[in-house]
Amino acid sequence: MAQTETVTNTGIAEWVVLMSDATSPAATAANKIVALNMATVCTAAVASTFADPADTATHHTDGGLDIATVATMAQDTTTTTGDTITFDHVFTASATRNVAGIHLCNNDGDVTFVECCFNAVIAMETSDTLTIDGAVVLDQA
Repeated sequence: MAQTETVTNTGIAEWVVLMSDATSPAATAANKIVALNMATVCTAAVASTFADPADTATHHTDGGLDIATVATMAQDTTTTTGDTITFDHVFTASATRNVAGIHLCNNDGDVTFVECCFNAVIAMETSDTLTIDGAVVLDQA
C-alpha cells in the first residue's frame, strides 16, 4: 500500500482565514506536529479533523510522539515561486509505540492542516527516532 497524504478540509478553511486576515473566526499558523497511533495502516482523508483522524487512528499523547512544535518550517518552490511549505521534525520515542502517520497542525493544536498516513506502521522502541521531512504544495497545477 502506498503512503497517503492530503490537505484536510479544516486545514483549507484555516488557511483561508489566515490569508484573508479575518478576525472571526481566529486562525493560527501551522507549526505543530503529532504522530498518529494505530496498529494498522491508515488512509489519509480530506474529511479528517484534529478531533477525528483517519480511520480509527488517535493522536499519541506520550512516549515522545505527542504534539510538539515543528523543528523547521520554511517556504520553498516546487512549480510556482514560493508555492511550497516544507517542514522537518524528529520524534524520539521514550516508550514502545506504533506510528501510522502524522498530523501537521496549527499552533493551537486543534486544527489539522495535513494528514499523512505511512505505507506501513512503524514500530518504535525507546530511543528510536522518526524523521519527518514533509512538504505541502499549494499550486494550481
